[in-house]
Order: sequence, then C-alpha cells, then structure tokens
Amino acid sequence: MGKSFARRRTDESDTVFVSLDEVYVPQKTWDRILRKDAGQVSQMRGDYESGHGMVRVVLRPRAGGGYNVEDGRHRVIAAKLAGESYIEAIVVGG
Repeated sequence: MGKSFARRRTDESDTVFVSLDEVYVPQKTWDRILRKDAGQVSQMRGDYESGHGMVRVVLRPRAGGGYNVEDGRHRVIAAKLAGESYIEAIVVGG
C-alpha cells in the first residue's frame, strides 16, 4: 500500500516573507534547472524585476537552520537572480 498524505488548506494568513539568504538550493539542483529550464527561469526573473506577483513557494525548515524548497525551486532561483531579498512562502513542517 502507498503512503497517504493529508493536505492542509492554506490561505493568506499562512503566508510569510522569508529572506532568500535563508533558502537553500543545492548547486547541483541550481545547475540542472538552469540547464533544462533557462527560458522559464528567465521569464520568471523578468516577472520579479517587473514587480509582477508570483505564486507562493513552499518551504520546510532545515535541521541546521534556513529552509529547503518543497515546491517552487524555479521561482526561488528566479527571485535570487532578480536580486530579490525576500520571497513569499508557506512554511510547512518543523
């Protein structure tokens, strides 16, 4: 039998702003995403630079501090490349 996962409904009150300095994306993942999806990341970067809203990312606290990305690696990379300081997120677990 497979694992069953319950989803918790989220709303705006679940949103936090997290410093991108605290969001960890392994270099191997960063390189793979830029190699495979450079166009998508570039478009997202342009959206950040133009001030367009983006879908919140989902983060999970890391044991050693900071956050791992559960959903939204492309958006995190685009935000970092655009020079953003913070990202809108939902933090799960921890």
